[in-house]
Parts: sequence; structure tokens; C-alpha cells
Amino acid sequence: TTFAGGTNWKQVSGNNHIAAIKTDGTLWTWGRNSYGQLGDNTTGTNRSTPVTTFAGGTNWKQVACGQEQTAAIKTDGTLWTWGSNINRQLGDNTTTWRSTPVTTFAGGTNWKQVACGYRYTVAIKTDGTLWTWGDNSYGQLGINTVSERGSPVTTFAGGTNWKQVACGDKYTVAIKTDGTLWTWGRNTLGQLGNNTGNSRFTPSTTFAGGTNWKQVTGGFGHTAAIKTDGTLWTWGRIYRDWE
Repeated sequence: TTFAGGTNWKQVSGNNHIAAIKTDGTLWTWGRNSYGQLGDNTTGTNRSTPVTTFAGGTNWKQVACGQEQTAAIKTDGTLWTWGSNINRQLGDNTTTWRSTPVTTFAGGTNWKQVACGYRYTVAIKTDGTLWTWGDNSYGQLGINTVSERGSPVTTFAGGTNWKQVACGDKYTVAIKTDGTLWTWGRNTLGQLGNNTGNSRFTPSTTFAGGTNWKQVTGGFGHTAAIKTDGTLWTWGRIYRDWE
């Protein structure tokens, strides 16, 4: 258990730092803070115990951590980002690092779910559209180019039936409301699950296909997903520094 303890933690996300939301709607962060990703108005000051973000508030709904940035959605549907902005992954149309939460350039009050990868961010709106921004060196934004974006753009596939999205290291995985699983971006380790080693610049279905995917997550070079029948599926490769 954390130093803070308590029995009212609701949702958590982690990478080089951790962010978590309590049932009272407060947001807490701890760990590495080299890029201001803890959002406590400091940069470089690591925290070994949970601290609240500079923005405070009791209306945080969902949070996600990347290697260098954090993104979170409030109950009012607004999307906030902070930390490193080297590849414009904060979506505020600048490259300025932020040690406190800022809203994305797109604004809006209909953000539903957000995920963070290595220097890029993806999110789904309540209308089912999928938006991406930041680094795009392997096509992980899914916009059919490798040009980075400083503000949210829709994927090349478009559609209004995206249900859940997750980020790996420079690749993206997502499930639609029809239960299909889609992947795109870096594929050097087979993490896209399309039976090739070729990267994809637009969303493509996995080799396994199917319409009963329920939840998916990405790692450095491997992916894991659960089907509606409760089975767990994995693909790609677990990376080791000595390999």
C-alpha cells in the first residue's frame, strides 16, 4: 500500500510516475517528476508519497500516465494534460512543458477516455470519435502520415464507434463498439498482432479478427487483450535490455 494508505482509491495509472484518483474525486501523483508530470507546479522534484496536483479539485474522473506526461479527464468532460511537451503530446499546440494541468487546444467538454504513450496521447470522445496527437514517428497517431501533431486530430479510419483505447511504446491499440480490435504504429516486435513485422500508419484489424474483444492494453513490445468470453490473449515480445 502507498504511504497515504486509505481505502478510497478508485482508479490508477503508472509509468515512471503514478497518478491515482480517489472516490472523493481528488487526483494524486507521485514518483518521477523530471518533466513536471506530477502536476504539482514543480519540475525535477520527485515525490515518494502522493501529492495533489496544483489544479486541485474534486471532480477528476479518469487519469493516464505516459513516460513523460500525464492526461486526465474531469467529470465535466474537459481534458487536461501536463508534463513534457517535446513532441507536442500535451495537445495545446505548443512545445512548452507544463508542471500544472492545461486544457488541450481542441478544448471541449465531451472527452470520455484518455491514454498516454511515449510522447503521444490518444483519447475518445463521448460521440465515439478517436483523437490523437504528439509524436508520430511510427504512425502511432493513425493518420496515414508520420508527421507529429500539436493538437488533436481524428484517425484516418474515422468512425464514431470507438469504445476503448490504449497506448504501447509508439503503437496504439483500440476496440470498437462492435467488438473488433484495431492496432497501428510500431510493429518491429509483432506487437500489432497482424502476423507481420511491418508498422502501420492507419488502424488495421488483428490477424485473429473476431468481434468479441472487451479490453486491451499495450506494453513496450507486447500487447494483451481480454475477450468477452473471459479468455486472455497476448502477442508481441517482452523486451529485455540485454537482448
